[in-house]
Amino acid sequence: MQYKIEKLDNFGRGISHINNKIVFISDALEDEVVDATTTYSNKKFDEAKVNEIIKVSRMRIKPICPYFDICGGCNLLHMNYDDQLKFKYNKVKDIIFKYLKEDIKVNDVIYSNQFNYRNKASFEVKEKLCYKMRKSTNLVDINYCYLLDKNINDIVHVLNNLNLKNINNITIRTGEEDIMVIISGNPTQEIIDALKEKARSIYVNDKLVYGRSNIVSKIGNYEFFVSDKSFFQVNKYNVKNLYDKVLEYAELTGNENILDLYCGTGTIGIYLSKYAKSVIGIEVNEQAIFDANVNKNKNNIENISFICDTTSNINNIVNNDFDVIIVDPPRSGLDKNTINFLINSKAKRIVYVSCDIMTLVRDLNILKQDYDIREITPVDMFPNTYHVETVCILERK
Repeated sequence: MQYKIEKLDNFGRGISHINNKIVFISDALEDEVVDATTTYSNKKFDEAKVNEIIKVSRMRIKPICPYFDICGGCNLLHMNYDDQLKFKYNKVKDIIFKYLKEDIKVNDVIYSNQFNYRNKASFEVKEKLCYKMRKSTNLVDINYCYLLDKNINDIVHVLNNLNLKNINNITIRTGEEDIMVIISGNPTQEIIDALKEKARSIYVNDKLVYGRSNIVSKIGNYEFFVSDKSFFQVNKYNVKNLYDKVLEYAELTGNENILDLYCGTGTIGIYLSKYAKSVIGIEVNEQAIFDANVNKNKNNIENISFICDTTSNINNIVNNDFDVIIVDPPRSGLDKNTINFLINSKAKRIVYVSCDIMTLVRDLNILKQDYDIREITPVDMFPNTYHVETVCILERK
């Protein structure tokens, strides 16, 4: 059946209508006419897959990756990068207006290097390193991924030429010059020996079997130790731009006391510490807090401290006498106790870093009763996918 694509949904799928029923069509772009086959149907909507493109969108390019049609890693690789940025800008703008009912300023998306930006990748193993196929538990062999740091792809090449029997999962992380390989399963000595030639750290089943316990990554002038379980922003090119925007929105004069919630390994707090009177970071993950203190000492930061606890327990941990509060929660957003703490705090400003625009608008709808939402800046931390990071500045009314 032929469909005229009216626009894209938030996941980058083409939208069409047949008999007043909405149809979501994977890999179709705005203004295209496509022949597509229905893959799923219910009373409210259909899903379809393109068989043939009859009229081609000006946005369409040939995907550089041979796995694009089957791999679930990329959604927008068939779209010109400038149009990807416009899609993400419009996505943020539309969702903000739809759910907040306010015309809030949304800045242009801060762009990224489009390829080789990821400093971390996780693979399932079935004879070779694999990603999951789209909407499936089936696996596709990967020999090279255009999103990954070139050093990760080098390790992929090494491993795919070895016998990976009895290996379940492999995660590869890169720093400035370091490589860490984390293996779940029972690797042969041949695998370990081959990795020793390239990797600085090798973990097997959560145990360090070779090298150092961490690798080093840089953000601006700061160096950070990254351990096997540490969270660290995956886009090595755009993380500094993200943190620079947080710093800009914090509007620090050197006299502010900052609270950094969901602080992870302390990266944002350390990045801002030079411009503040004091910083307190709170994070529930014990390993992250250990790494945060290591990073504090490594960078000779004296005005920052870290607390290992859940943010839902925030009222029992600290008082509410902070000038600026930074929040960088997981995709689930802020819990009720944290939101209540923010509402009752004395903070002049909140800088909200979000990796999920839907939970962001949910939380902003509550916070806007006490805070003005001044503006939002999208940051492209995940090129060639529909995901977009945002940084939002809120000011006490």
